[in-house]
Amino acid sequence: MKKIIFIVATLTFVTLYSETLRANKPYHLDGYFYSCLTPYGTWILLDHGVYAWRPTIIVKTWAPYKIGRWVWTDYGWYWDSYEPFGVIVYHYGRWHYDDYYGWIWIPDYEWAPAWVEWRYDDDYIGWAPLPPYAVFKPYYGVIYTYSYAVPVIHWHYVKIKYFCKPYVYKYYVPEKVKYRVHQNTKYRNEYRYSNGRVINQGVEYDFIRKRTNDNIQKRELTIVDNPRIINEKSDRDKNRIETFIADRDKILKDRETIRNAEIIRENKIKPSIELSRVELAETRYKNEISRKDDRENSEREDTKLSRRVSDIQSRDDNRKDFERNNYDKKEDDRIIFNSQENDRIKSERKENQRNKFQIFSNKNSREDSDDNLNKKERDDFNTRERSLIENFQFKQERNEIEKRDNNRIIPRIDDRRDSRDDRRRNDRNENLNREPNSGFKFQQRNEQRNRENIDNSRDRNQIIEREERNR
Repeated sequence: MKKIIFIVATLTFVTLYSETLRANKPYHLDGYFYSCLTPYGTWILLDHGVYAWRPTIIVKTWAPYKIGRWVWTDYGWYWDSYEPFGVIVYHYGRWHYDDYYGWIWIPDYEWAPAWVEWRYDDDYIGWAPLPPYAVFKPYYGVIYTYSYAVPVIHWHYVKIKYFCKPYVYKYYVPEKVKYRVHQNTKYRNEYRYSNGRVINQGVEYDFIRKRTNDNIQKRELTIVDNPRIINEKSDRDKNRIETFIADRDKILKDRETIRNAEIIRENKIKPSIELSRVELAETRYKNEISRKDDRENSEREDTKLSRRVSDIQSRDDNRKDFERNNYDKKEDDRIIFNSQENDRIKSERKENQRNKFQIFSNKNSREDSDDNLNKKERDDFNTRERSLIENFQFKQERNEIEKRDNNRIIPRIDDRRDSRDDRRRNDRNENLNREPNSGFKFQQRNEQRNRENIDNSRDRNQIIEREERNR
C-alpha cells in the first residue's frame, strides 16, 4: 500500500512540475522537433556543433523507458510514454548516462517504435535504452561502432505476465534482485526494415502471449506531423495510438531554434561519451558542418588561389607588357641611335671629304703660289745654293792641300828638331861632366830647353803660314 501511495505521489508531483515548467518557460507553439523539447529540459553543447538534451528531472531514480507501457503494433513493440517529451526522445535518437550530466539524449532523425535492447528468460523480460554507439543499418539491423555494455542498473526487468500492463512501471523488480535476474537472462536485439520504417521485433510476440496467458491486442498506429496534438490529448484510445514521425527537412529547419534556447557550455567538463564513435544524425550534422566548413574553406582557399593565380598572371602580363614596351622602346632607341649614328658618320664623311677637298685646294693654291714666285727670288736662291756649293768645294780642296803639305813639312821639321835636340843633349852632358854644380845648371838647361821648344813651335807655325801664303 505504501508503495502505491509513493508512486501516485511521484506521478502527481511530476505532473505538477511539468505544468510549472509550461507556465514558467515559453512554449513554442510553432515548435516541431528541437523546440518542443526546450520547455522540458536543457540543451548542452558537447562539442562544436553537437548538442544533447537533458530532461529536467527531480527524481534521482528516473531513467528512460521507465514511465509508459508496451504496445504491439504493425511496427513491433512500441513504447507508449506517459511523459510529455516521450513522443520524440523515445522514438528518435539515443540515450547515454554521463557521470556529470546524468541522462542525456543525442538527437537522430531515424524513427523507430522504440530504440531499446532486450533480455529475457522464461519468467522475466527486460529492456534498456540503446547507447549512442548503436547504429541502425537497413540490411544489417543494429550494429555497434564501439564496444559498450549497458550497466545492469540501467535495465528495467518485470515478470513477463506484467509486460503489457498499462502501468508496467509498478512491477519493476527491486535493485537487489535485478543483478540475479540479469545473469539468468539472454540477450536479444531484433531490428529490421520494412516499407520505409524500422521494425522493433524484440522478443517474439507468440512467446510473450503464451507466457502472459492473455490475448495481446494489436494496436493501430496513427502518424501525425505535429507533436502538440499528442501532448494535448488527455485520454488515450484503446485501439488507436498516435505517434509523431517528423519530416527531416523540417527537423533541420527547426534545429536553428536551439540558438534561442538556454545552452550549457561547460567546456572544462569533458563528457564520457566517445563522440568520434557516434554515427547519429547530430554528429553527422557536425560532420556535415565540418565538411561544409572544410568545403567553404577549400572554396575560399581555391578562391584565394585563383585570385593569387590571376594576380600572378596579371603581374606576368603586366611584366610582359612592360618588357614588350621596354623592348619596343629599346628597339626604338636603338633605331634612333643607329639613325643618328649613320647621320653622324655621313656628316663626318662629308666633313672629311670637305676637308680633303680643302686640303687639295690649299695644296693646289700653294703650288700655284710657288709657281708664281718671283723669278728674282728663284735666281737668288740658286745663286746662294751655288755659292754654298763652291764654298764647300773650296774647303775640301784646302783641306786636301793642308794634308798634303803637312805630310811634306812636318817630317822635315821633326828631323831638324831631332838633330838640334841631340846636339843640345850632347852639349849638356859635356857641361855636366865639366862643371861641379850640375844641379843648378841642369835647371837652367831645362828652362832653356823649354824656350827652345817654344821657339821651335813658333817657327813651325810661321813656316805653315808662309806656305799657305805662297799657295
